[in-house]
Amino acid sequence: MKTTRPFWSSFPRKSLIAFLLGVFFIFSTTGFANDIVNMGRQPTIRFVFAVLLSGVFAMSYAVSGFVLRKQFWKAFFPIFAVQFALMILLGKLFPNLPQPARLGAAEIARLQNRLTLSATAIIFAVALGYACFVYVSITEGRRYFRVHAEMVLATEIHHVLVPAIEARIGDFEFYGRSLPSGEVGGDLIDVFQDGQKWVAYIADVSGHGVAPGVVMGMVKSAARMQLSSAERSAALLERLNSVLQPIKKPEMFVTFAYLAWNGERLEFSLAGHPPILHYHAATKEISEVACSNLPLGMFGGQHFVNGSVQCAPDDLLLMFTDGLLEVTNAQDEEFGLAGVKAIISEHAGNPPGAILQAVLDATNRHGHAADDQSLLFVQCHLRTA
Repeated sequence: MKTTRPFWSSFPRKSLIAFLLGVFFIFSTTGFANDIVNMGRQPTIRFVFAVLLSGVFAMSYAVSGFVLRKQFWKAFFPIFAVQFALMILLGKLFPNLPQPARLGAAEIARLQNRLTLSATAIIFAVALGYACFVYVSITEGRRYFRVHAEMVLATEIHHVLVPAIEARIGDFEFYGRSLPSGEVGGDLIDVFQDGQKWVAYIADVSGHGVAPGVVMGMVKSAARMQLSSAERSAALLERLNSVLQPIKKPEMFVTFAYLAWNGERLEFSLAGHPPILHYHAATKEISEVACSNLPLGMFGGQHFVNGSVQCAPDDLLLMFTDGLLEVTNAQDEEFGLAGVKAIISEHAGNPPGAILQAVLDATNRHGHAADDQSLLFVQCHLRTA
């Protein structure tokens, strides 16, 4: 479940200011160089404005690049037009002083001082700009390596919390994988066993990255604590909602789906999650198992409905997150439920692990995944359930 945040909004303010000052100093040299080209004949007020405008407009280009990124051109041309118009206006309002036919000693001294000033200013401006860029490079380099080390640790923790699943409990087989879109994801797959009873579940925290990954860890901890209490699985969603709602950011929520075998029947429930796909081996048809519940963590005191599902030998049930469905190709077409169903139908005779890999391969061929992708297969070998 993907949410976007401008990358520049998390850029440290000191580094951003230092970078923009570096841009200002480096490009302000254009104004000094222009004065040298004009042999110091610009009026002082035009000279000062030319230096300031050269630096300020360069900063404007940099800011528009930060904010708009690939859409930078939308701001570049208007800013360039304004800059060009202002420079022409300055030239008309404050034209160059006339070039004297002969230069006296006083005029030569004035010209030498003016050109020396401009040349010295260029040296200092380049030095200041370079110093600003070095400061930003060192500061952000240290921050990057510190964050990188933390991300490596977070990735290792994520692999521990969300390992690949390949297990058998009684007459049921389980195969699952979770692929984060970055180093850390907000998806969760898990199978909890209590003797011959079990609960297989999948969750998707809104967003992706470290923050959803932290909430994902809380979801697993809360779910495991609840399931280990031996309380009926029907109460799982209510308990999780009551735990998560007060301790997460207001805008965050969690979609959730589970299948539970209580020794007699197969129960299920979903909270704002894509439907569970049920492949019927006898008829080779695929049905959707779903119920209407809001995602977890949105409101306190929510009530969640659940149901039961009948499965026959070799039936296959698939839970997945919406990152799988939202894989988009060059024509902006999503892989969608139809794509998942087509792959399951095509590979239904293969082991669940092979079907899972076929689904992932198909999404990779279809397009780029911008969100976490998780799948959890449950195959039934009971005569009746």
